[in-house]
Order: sequence, then structure tokens, then C-alpha cells
Amino acid sequence: MNNLIGATAEENALFKSFVERHQVFANSGFSEITVIDSSKLGAEESVVTTSLAASKKATIERSTYAGFRYALNLLLKSLLTNDAITDHKHSPKFKIRGVIEGFYGTPWTHEQRMRGLSHFSDFGFNRYLLAPKDDPWHRYDWRSPLSEDFLSRVSELMEQGRRNGITVSVAISPGLTVEYCDASDVAAIMVRFKQLHSIGVREFGLFLDDIPARLQSEKDAAKFTSIMQAHSFYCNAVWAELKKLDSAITLAICPMQYHGKGTEEYIAEFGSALDPDLSLIWTGREICSEYLDISDAKVFKSNTKHIPLYWDNYPVNDVAMLHELHVGPIEGREKGLENHSLGYFANPMDRFELSLISLSTIGDYLWDTQGYNPENSWEYSLTLLMDNSGDRAAFRNLLRACFESCLRVNPAPDFSAMLEAASFSWKTGKAAQAGKLIEAHSNQMLSDVETIKSAKFSQPLWREESLKWLTKYEAVGKAFLEVASILSNSGVSKNSNLKGSAADLAKINSIRASLNSDPTRIFGNGLDMTLAELADEIRWSLTA
Repeated sequence: MNNLIGATAEENALFKSFVERHQVFANSGFSEITVIDSSKLGAEESVVTTSLAASKKATIERSTYAGFRYALNLLLKSLLTNDAITDHKHSPKFKIRGVIEGFYGTPWTHEQRMRGLSHFSDFGFNRYLLAPKDDPWHRYDWRSPLSEDFLSRVSELMEQGRRNGITVSVAISPGLTVEYCDASDVAAIMVRFKQLHSIGVREFGLFLDDIPARLQSEKDAAKFTSIMQAHSFYCNAVWAELKKLDSAITLAICPMQYHGKGTEEYIAEFGSALDPDLSLIWTGREICSEYLDISDAKVFKSNTKHIPLYWDNYPVNDVAMLHELHVGPIEGREKGLENHSLGYFANPMDRFELSLISLSTIGDYLWDTQGYNPENSWEYSLTLLMDNSGDRAAFRNLLRACFESCLRVNPAPDFSAMLEAASFSWKTGKAAQAGKLIEAHSNQMLSDVETIKSAKFSQPLWREESLKWLTKYEAVGKAFLEVASILSNSGVSKNSNLKGSAADLAKINSIRASLNSDPTRIFGNGLDMTLAELADEIRWSLTA
């Protein structure tokens, strides 16, 4: 155990659990780490210095427990990258840096949430918002009081969050059945909010997303001229009751229309009528936005009279994205966006373990938007989350084959580059060379599969969560060995084009059909396009 000097009892306890989770830290060889009070620093700020010479030492200046917590992340990174930390102030750019469990699908388990709070803190997050779409208490059964068991679990999450510098908040989504004009439906949601307040929750959410876009109640239709008016009336009424409980309470509203240009009639009318003290959630131009930028944030504020609180639907892969595995770094989020946003929440996948990879990069962006580098951050996330270098290399190859989402212009970059080189080779009369390129890549893929399927693989939960993508990865590896054989044995026409047989064409078509029968998305569109192109060239050679 490293020698920690000047730390509080709470910081010593945190430090112990931190080094137990990160063995590289425990084995770092630091002779001492000195903790110093500094009233000049903000709540989450620290000044960290390290010496990575023979006698390793470090100093942490901080004013609060949170500052100490995030300073540990800097020390860990210095060890994993073998870089000393210079003597300057470290502080986050985004004030609110959160994870929202807001996906459709199987909710995370309590154990995952508890463990997640430690990971989220490692990534620099300071908020966790509990809002699982398919957990009945959140949407379908919102009028019933929360059970004692549920409240006990939330209390445990709050304590775990406090140990890790993370505020835990809870959202209720009544929009499927609420009657907006009925005071009893204000009272019904307040029963839950009062229960949560009694155990210490101070940040709440009221969600009206993914609900019917028209007034369903006859009483509502008689009272309100628009659904926007009904929504703002209800939210303001709940807020009026909620703020009576505590002046420190906050309430974030997710509107029915939560994406777009910010100029649409609904969001403009709703936002303008909403109490200015309420936070208004926004996902950007799309449900899963390719980019988030400052100009759109300014338009949103101008039209809604609210600064956007971003709910970023990445790396979530629910609904229409179920066949995709979102494991790449966050991209397309503008530098300086923190100056035009109340904060940012990332919506992960139901696959808890694999969500951590992208969440780590999101934490990097939120901490330092100016210095954020997607590729560097992604590589660091793998190093942080997987100690075994051989396992990491194999799984890295699988993950990069799955790079595909609304963010990614160039999916599966390594495989795509190989296909481009192979395609150029066979199109310029060097079919055997193309075969060698594909064969080498396919053999590497099958070697990766062998490593990941091994009983000794260090991250069996990663393997479990990625199984259907791993299965397709293996199928492509085996299929492309056959493609490599076809190319290696193909002739060249008098025009230097590929020359194949009817049997070759049948085999390519069979491979293509077999791979397309599995809807799992991997390797982007380049996989099928290359096979189609190859089949077309062989077909053309048979008729030329």
C-alpha cells in the first residue's frame, strides 16, 4: 500500500478501494503521496505533481473530497501512460457530467449500478440519473408509492455515489397515462418525489418523452388549446410543489419533442412557458445526433429561453440500433460546448460492461473539450479497463470491426483499409496479392476469436456481452479465407481484369447470402459491397 500523508479518513478509505480496483496503482512504487489543503481551489479542482524517478512521489493539492477523488484519476493516468504530471491546476470543463440509465431493454442490475458508480467516477463523471425505460416503476406504474426495497436500493446507490463524488438523481415518466389538468396527478407524482426526498435525493427528473403526441383526456382537451400548454402547465405545477420541500432541489424536464433544430413550434412554446428555473433536456438535431455544436445550442436557447441540458444518445443501441454495438469513442461534439450547456448526460447500452469503453471517452471529452482526442482517449480506455495486453489486443480488433453508429463516418477502419487495398490489387491484375492480404487479415481474426473464446480470457463478461458480434466476426474470418483462396487461384483476363469460374461465382454468392442472413452489424457496408463487387467482376469475366 502506498503511503498517504495528510489525507482525511474518508480520503484514505477511498484511496484503499481505488488501489484495490487498479492494481497498476497498487504496484506503482510510489514511496509517498502527500495531500495538501488549498482554499484557493474550486470544489472539483486539484493541483497534482508527480515524480516518476527511482523514488516516486506525488503531491495532491485540493480543497474538497471531490478534488481529491478526481486527482486520483490523474495519478492513475500518469502511471498507465508513464507520463509525469506537471504542476498546474486541473479542473473539469462541464459542470454537470452525467450518465443516464435511460435506455429501452433490460435494466442494469443493482450490482452493476453500484459498480458503475466507481467506474463513472474513474472517468470523471459527477452525476448518475436513474431512469430505466423498461423498469415498471419509471413509466407504467408511476402512481404507486415506491417500495421500501426500492428506496433502500436508491439509498445504497446514493451512499456509493457520495463515496465516489457522484450525485444520484431519479426521474419519473408519467406521460403515458397522466391527466395534465388533474391536481390528483400532481399529488400522485409528488408522493414519489417526497419519498425520494426523505432519503436524501435532491435532483429529480420529470420525463415526457416517447408518449402520444396528442391530448388523450377529454378534460385536458377541454382545458388546453395545445399539448405544449398542457405539458408546461403540469411541469410548472409539479415544480411549484416540489420546491416547497427544499430550496436545494432541482428538476430536469425531458419534453415530448426532445430533438430537432430548436425552432419547432412545440419546443419553442413549451420552453417559453416553462419556469426558467427548470432544466430542459435536448438530444440535438436527431435522437442520436451525429454532432452537437455551439450554433445549435444558441438557437435552442433563443427559442426556448432555456440553456440546453444535453441527453446524448450514445453509446445506447436500443430500438432500431439493436444489431449495432456502440463501442467507439465519442466524436462530433464541439470544443467549448460547455459554455453553452447546463450539462451533459450520456445514455449507455443495456450492455453494462461494454458501455464502459465509450463512457470513458465521453468522460474525457467532458473534462477537457479542448484537449480531447477521440483515438487517444479510446486507446486509453482499453488500457484502463483491461490489464492483460494479449487479451486487449485481440478484443481491440473485434471492437474496431464494430465501429458503426450515427457518429462514425468510416466504420471498421482496419477492415475497410484492408478491403480497399485488396480490391485495388485484384482490379490491377494482382489477384494473388489481394488473396494474401485477405488471408492474413482473416487468420488474425480467427486468432482473435481463439483468444477471446479461451477459458483464460481475462474479461469473460465482455465476451458474453459481445457474443453475437464475436460469432459474426468468426464467420467472416472463415468466409474470407475462402475468398482469399478464390482470389489466389483466379486468373487475369487480357484486359487485366479478374477472371474466375462459375464455381467461384456460386461460392461468392453463397458466402454473401450466408453472412447477410445474420442481421448483426459488423464491418459496416464495405463487407457486402466488396462481395457484391467481386461477384460482379467474376460474372462479367464469364460473359466477356
